[in-house]
Amino acid sequence: MVTPQDIAAELSSRIQADLEHFGGAMPERSAIAWRGYLAAMLEWSLISVSQHDELLLSIPSVHNDPVIAILRGRD
Repeated sequence: MVTPQDIAAELSSRIQADLEHFGGAMPERSAIAWRGYLAAMLEWSLISVSQHDELLLSIPSVHNDPVIAILRGRD
C-alpha cells in the first residue's frame, strides 16, 4: 500500500527533477502547475497539510497565485 510518506517523497523527487531541469530557476508557469497539483493532492487527503507546506518550500512563490482562490473557493 502506498502511504502519504511515499507520495510526498515521490513528489519531492519530481519537484527536484524539475528544478534541475530548469537550472534551479523554475518558471512561474511550472510553479503554478506544481502548486495546483499539490493543492489537489492535499484536497484529496493524499498528503497532509504539513507535507504540503514542506513541498511548497521547494517551489517558487507566485504573485496573485490562482491556486489559492481555487483551493479556498471564491466568495
